[in-house]
Order: sequence, then C-alpha cells, then structure tokens
Amino acid sequence: MPKPNYVLSDYLKQELYKLVCIRLGFPIRSKLDCRKLSEQITVEGLSSISESSLYRLFLLRGSLNRPYLHTLDILARFCGFKGWNDFEEQQNKIDTFVRGFGKFPQNKLTVKSLITVCIHTEEIKPLYYYTEQFNEVDDTEIKVKFAEEIFHSTLTNSDNRLFFREFCRFPIVREYFFEFLADPTFSIPNYEEGILCYLKGLRGDDSVKDLRDVVFGNCLLLRHYFINQQRAKALLIGEKLFVHLNVNEHQLNDIGVFPSARYLSCKILFIELNGDTHEMREFIEWMFEWMTKRIHYQTIEEQRIIFYSVGECFLLSALIDLHFHDRLKALFSQLFDVMPNKLFHQKLHKIIPYFDQNGSIYHLLNGSNLN
Repeated sequence: MPKPNYVLSDYLKQELYKLVCIRLGFPIRSKLDCRKLSEQITVEGLSSISESSLYRLFLLRGSLNRPYLHTLDILARFCGFKGWNDFEEQQNKIDTFVRGFGKFPQNKLTVKSLITVCIHTEEIKPLYYYTEQFNEVDDTEIKVKFAEEIFHSTLTNSDNRLFFREFCRFPIVREYFFEFLADPTFSIPNYEEGILCYLKGLRGDDSVKDLRDVVFGNCLLLRHYFINQQRAKALLIGEKLFVHLNVNEHQLNDIGVFPSARYLSCKILFIELNGDTHEMREFIEWMFEWMTKRIHYQTIEEQRIIFYSVGECFLLSALIDLHFHDRLKALFSQLFDVMPNKLFHQKLHKIIPYFDQNGSIYHLLNGSNLN
C-alpha cells in the first residue's frame, strides 16, 4: 500500500525547516547537510529518511510541497514532538496568535502587521499597552514570535530610537528581542542606541543577572566597534569590561556559558587593540586551560557556544598564531561528529559559520534556500 502524501503549506514547511535546523545545530544549505541530517535521524533510532528526500523537501527549488506523511512524522519526532499531528497543532496555535496582530505568513501578501505599522509610524501607545500584557504570558514560542515581529519591524524601519527608548525596559523586549534575537551585525537601524538603552542604569555589581546583562551588552558593542575599526570606542568599552569590571573566574561560572564565552573572546579583541603579543600568548594559554577544565561536564550546545565565540575572535585577531586554530579544533573535536563530513579538515574560517551562536538561528535561517 503506498504511503500517503501530505499537502504542506509554505508556512508549515518554513517552521519545520527552522526547527529541524535548530535541532541539528546548523542551517541546511547543501546535499552534504542533508546527508548529515539523514545520518543523525538514524543515529537517534528513528526510521530513516534518505538524503534525496530531505533535499527535495527543503532545498529543491520549484518542488511541490507533497512529502510523505511518514517523512513529516519522523522529522516532527526528531524536533521533539510526539509526531506530525502534535507539530501541526502547536504551529496552528502559534499561527493563530500571529494572525491576531495582523501578520500574514503567505509569501505573496505584503500586508504589514499592526506591530510593524505602530513602529514604522511611531504610534507606540497601543503597542505599549499590548506589550505590557506579556508580563503574564508563559508560552515561550508565543514570546519568540512576538519578538521576531519586533525584529522584522525594526529591521525595516528607518529610525528606531523612539522604540528603543520607550520599550527597552520591558522584560519580553530585553530577553527575547535584545538577547535571544541579538543582532551582532547591527543591521537594525540605530541598533547601537538600542544596546545603549538596554545598558542604561546597569552597573554590573547589583546581582548576577545585572552582571550578565552588562557583559552581554558591552561585548556586543566592543565586537561591533572592533569590526568597524572604531578603535576609540572599542578601547573605552574594553577598559570598562576588563579593567574596571574585571570579572573573575568565579563570576564567569555564575553568569553562564554564553556571557562568559563572549567576555573572554572580547578580551582577545581588547588585547589585539593594545598590540601586546606577550599578553596575548599568556591569555590564550590560560583560556585553553579554562576551556579544558570545563569541557568534560559541558553540554554539546555549551561547547558549540565556546568554540564559535573563541574561534571567531581567533579569526579577527592578527596576533593569534595559526597553530592555535588547530588546537581549538582538536579540543572540541567531538563536536564535528554531528557536522557534515570532512568539515573538521577545513580551515577555521570555513568551519565557524556552521557553529554560529553569536545571534539567534533566526538570523541564519532568514537567508535559507527554501522556496
């Protein structure tokens, strides 16, 4: 008896692709990526899906969205759902919420959501009242969808200073827009002012969360200033982080792996600005000791964060000897077990994009090859 096909909407296809990539750890952009996904599905004890089936579903342009229901069921279970029906039910609930603020997911419609209209026209009072309601919302997926619309609205707006000033203190805007959907490329207009608003009033010594936020915001700024050759601003942030704040090893453990990885990586950039080769060599050796001590009790996700953060700064620094690239790869070699074949033997600049943890996977998937 032939397996039943399923007419898959563009919306459900895009959401499935996103969740599969998040679960896999990198965007699916090639046949090699499809092969690795196929292997991982089998490793996890699920029924096999061929590389060619995954390629047709996610990457083949012009293909009809009519996969086997069995294929969708396996992919949904790979993403942590009970099956396709569970996945579809959850996505329809989110879709209903999204349509509630006037967002139409169909590709052919260009209608702006009410959130976008409010931000673009600076009619922020209704949005202010709307955002206040999220203090009582517990559903993470709903919060992410709201933050994604804020991200899209600010990205397509010419001037976001009023929005940043008025909304930077809302918990959902801070946690889900500024932090979860961080924009390390500063593509959003006035994003620098937004991060400065986010940091306003924080000292770094009131609580662990206060310290975490100070490290997060200032590291984003330092990285941005360094890449854009704004040396004076980068040095000023570096002095604040590494001279005045001077986070110790105990505090690094307290603030969590992502902020601590960013903090140590940005210290590489700060030393680079000062041009001290001896200090750089000493610090890198200390950091390898720090990473080695922790790697055995860290999750794969935590290791990915450290590998990416450190590796990216290795590439940005002219003071890092190339043999440190190989040492970094060797230390985190087990991460490559779930990566496309032969990636380990590539140069670091080819590897790092697969581990991109600097922002949300949301940004990576915006450039996907989906139809």
